[in-house]
Amino acid sequence: MSLFWIDSSRELEISYLDLFEDLVKEDEGNVYIQNQNPYLVFVSLLKNLLHQKKSVILDADFSNEELLSIGISQEELLKGKYFQTNSSVDFRSLDEIFDFYNIKKEDLEIEIFTSGTSGRPKKVTQNLGNVVRAVKTNSSLKNNVWGFAYNPTHFAGLQVFFQAFFNKNTLVYIFNSDYRMVYDIFQKYSITHLSCTPTFMKMLIPNIHDSLENVLSLTFGGEKFDSKILEKIQYKFPNATIKNVYASTEAGSLLRTDGEFFVIPEKYKFFIKIENNELLINKKLLGTSNTFVFEGDWYRTGDLLEFVDGEKFRFLNRKSEMINIGGYKVNPSDVEDVIRKVEGVKDAIVFGRENSIMGNIIVANIIKEVDQENLQLKERIKKHTASQLQEFKIPRIINFVDSFELTRTGKIKKS
Repeated sequence: MSLFWIDSSRELEISYLDLFEDLVKEDEGNVYIQNQNPYLVFVSLLKNLLHQKKSVILDADFSNEELLSIGISQEELLKGKYFQTNSSVDFRSLDEIFDFYNIKKEDLEIEIFTSGTSGRPKKVTQNLGNVVRAVKTNSSLKNNVWGFAYNPTHFAGLQVFFQAFFNKNTLVYIFNSDYRMVYDIFQKYSITHLSCTPTFMKMLIPNIHDSLENVLSLTFGGEKFDSKILEKIQYKFPNATIKNVYASTEAGSLLRTDGEFFVIPEKYKFFIKIENNELLINKKLLGTSNTFVFEGDWYRTGDLLEFVDGEKFRFLNRKSEMINIGGYKVNPSDVEDVIRKVEGVKDAIVFGRENSIMGNIIVANIIKEVDQENLQLKERIKKHTASQLQEFKIPRIINFVDSFELTRTGKIKKS
């Protein structure tokens, strides 16, 4: 039987037969799933679903403070919610397991946590049906090989996992891998599909030595797509179709586009709306959480957008990331786009820092190209931003850094 899971860092090559045997053998299950090994995370999840137990998926590095903030003490976690598992009598093949999941998917619950770029985790319960809403299965997909570039404990990771799992595809784990090694992994295992954050791709591109012609599909999500890297992507992945998706822990996967601009699908016309440039989602499309605040039947996502042509729109930023400068609202992405055009700038992130006079001032962290001199580059940035931006949007502090800090899900952390 074909390979299911490859993890070079742990020297794992696990077939679907191995997976089936792990799922049906008798051992002890636990509602709480927390493990450094992503393969064991997925085995635990699949076994819990088979035994119709709600899974609570926790990041392996959750601190005690974070656990307490979501209502789980260290004592409760250690004690766990254990149960005996043995599915060998009920399921004789992996196909029977697939059928069970499909029949029961609206009743099987998974508790996951939002990541975001700041703040404490927020608990959301989804049924399996919502998690696999966008999963496609047909015989033409059977030979796909997926590069697994998301945190396995978060929604995007779960979605990629089930897309591959239900088509018996091979998953090659590359999340948190050394980017210098990923190119060789792509070649060794002939990866055909990759879903990742734009940040992952930005860091990967400089380490791709030659074009990867085996890759047929690239899907980006989790962050605003930086269209400025599109030309580099097309050069490095000449045979790949490129898609962007909008998905969230709260609602699952909802929007997909072949470019930068989205439209609301006909099937969601009555369940998604735009109000004051913010995306709102009807509660019928959401999971459940005691943290949701509704306006009637509508949930404000905090995702801001702008219309570009009729019903087409593009995402701008998170509402929470907008910077208040003396009463003016600044979208940090606008400032970042201007700074990235300066010769010698490799990448930039912009955020606000509290200021007693203006409320906030704008700070820019810059990754510079090799051999750039700090003072000269800083002067070029100041001159260029002054010519392109309103005065209140110009960064007051410019820092040069070697890299950007990332969140657990591989997005850039702004602070």
